[in-house]
Amino acid sequence: MEIFDGFISAIAGEFKIRFHKDEKGNYTTNIEFENNRSQEILIMLSKDEAGDRIINYYSIIGKIKRDLCELYKFSLQQNSALDYGSIALLNDTLILRGSMMLDDDCNPRQFMKSLIYIAAKADELEELFVKEKIY
Repeated sequence: MEIFDGFISAIAGEFKIRFHKDEKGNYTTNIEFENNRSQEILIMLSKDEAGDRIINYYSIIGKIKRDLCELYKFSLQQNSALDYGSIALLNDTLILRGSMMLDDDCNPRQFMKSLIYIAAKADELEELFVKEKIY
């Protein structure tokens, strides 16, 4: 956990972003955009099947209120066009998630670029879904 905390601390210092750590050791931050909108990102550490440390992060697009085949079809089509991450379901919530391996030469710039992309794209999709009354 120390390397994860150190990595998040380095990101916070270098990019002037505030992170909040919860009792489970997960972090959250809000990414603010020029259109007066913001998107919260949850960041957590886990291990993959081989035991390597993985940073997982996601932003909520919205809660699914009913079964919508068209929404699922749209989401799968969007996945093929995303530069970073993928649309996924977490219980009854549609999220945009990403991950990267945490190792000794983990690139803070690459992480921040992906984090900002995930937040911005999730915000864009949330705005589209609300406007189109998709969920």
